[in-house]
Amino acid sequence: MLAASAIVPLLVALAISLSQANASLSLWVALIIGVVGTLVLITYPRLEISAMVVLLYLGLLEGPVKLGSGGHEAAAVVRDVVIYAVALGALLRLVVRKQTIKLPPLSGWVFAWGTLVLVEALNPRTIGLTKSLGGFRQHLEWVPFFFFGYALIRTKRRFRQYFIVVGVIALANGIVGSYQTTLSPGQLASWGPGYREFVYGSVQPGQKGGLHGRLTRVEGETRVRPPGLGSDAGGGAGWGARAIASCLALLSAIGLRRRWPYLLMVFGALAGVATGQGRLQVVGAVLIVLLYTGLSLSAGRRVTRPLAAILGVAVLALPVGAVFVSAFGSNTFARYSSIAPSNISTETKDTKTSSLKQIPNVISQSPFGVGLGTVGASTGFGGVAEHEGIGSHSVSAETQYNFVVAELGLPGLLLWAALTIRLLMLGLTRLRRIADIELRLDLAALLATLLGFTIIGFSGPTMSSAAWGPFFWSTAGIFAYWFITRRHHAPEEGRLPMAAVPA
Repeated sequence: MLAASAIVPLLVALAISLSQANASLSLWVALIIGVVGTLVLITYPRLEISAMVVLLYLGLLEGPVKLGSGGHEAAAVVRDVVIYAVALGALLRLVVRKQTIKLPPLSGWVFAWGTLVLVEALNPRTIGLTKSLGGFRQHLEWVPFFFFGYALIRTKRRFRQYFIVVGVIALANGIVGSYQTTLSPGQLASWGPGYREFVYGSVQPGQKGGLHGRLTRVEGETRVRPPGLGSDAGGGAGWGARAIASCLALLSAIGLRRRWPYLLMVFGALAGVATGQGRLQVVGAVLIVLLYTGLSLSAGRRVTRPLAAILGVAVLALPVGAVFVSAFGSNTFARYSSIAPSNISTETKDTKTSSLKQIPNVISQSPFGVGLGTVGASTGFGGVAEHEGIGSHSVSAETQYNFVVAELGLPGLLLWAALTIRLLMLGLTRLRRIADIELRLDLAALLATLLGFTIIGFSGPTMSSAAWGPFFWSTAGIFAYWFITRRHHAPEEGRLPMAAVPA
């Protein structure tokens, strides 16, 4: 079962890539480089390095590769090949060494999710094999991060390394996003064919599918939401919101003398959130900071350090933010006027509430979902699907919960909600049992981000994001180790001998 879960999505990714590709010299060169790189990832023995390469690719390279080449699905599938090459290599090394494989706690949830997705291919509403492949991809591509998180994040040093990588990604996206706000739509479109379609769209008259342009008019000036280093509007904002609590945890770490690089990462994450011009990401980032502050109180008398870090960032953010806004112009951030309480209740809330109200209607008419590949990134793959019995309205994927119920029906919604609640309860009930304060703050950063992730899921399809999808599954693996496996062993300076933990 474990081997199938690694091999099937890899074959799916290759099939999608071949079906979308056009024969050319550049394509063959790219395929050769891809094959060599895949073999290296499979055979490289250090999982921590391979996993870091995957994370860096998702945060720094996926957007430029996809938009710069204009390859769309052919370029997007590269991430799946990279992820499952690392997973397959780790699995093969265990088999070759004839090591006893003991699955981590919570693995039952993971395999239940995978089984549900695979069975959904038998749903009569799933139209064809290509739709099934697209659905497999968007629901299973992030699952290996559960095992990466469980196997790798086992010491305070690994927590720091993990948070630093995420902080660097957020900083880079903040810098690029800030630069992109100074560009005109035409200048951004000149970066490549994919950027041109991103800006102006590719919808053809009389045809279904295609990309819509992102041009907006703000105070008489045409603008476009910058993607940062991501592949969609506001891509850098997702990484910024994901990284903010982790960077604050680094600032709160004990024994670190030079903290200015981590302070720079915090402001980079804030810049990414601000320039992403996404109301959802801004509200999510604020929620995550507030939640991390509240969870830090579990440190008791030793809460001084994390609160001092948060207060210091807040004090510095005011003048830095004023300079930032004046440098880029207040009209650049005009979208945020709708975050005012008077507008949230009349605009954003009504839009998302109407989407959530569709869930009972979809369940009543299609209790097992309307078919794989119906919504999300795979909507246009294999043709635009037409479904009967959902009324006159199209199926919504405006929220994570609409996304799940549309593709996997009521069983998928119940399983997703139960797994999320299980992870939150693990964190909320067992965080205080972590004696080491630095470790507790590290786990508090993940728990605060997971809480924010769950809340903003009511306003957006979080699992379709390259920032949030890996975060959810890796956090599940980290919680499985620290809150379940580790509690059965005596702690020793924040770590355990590797031999004392199941492989």
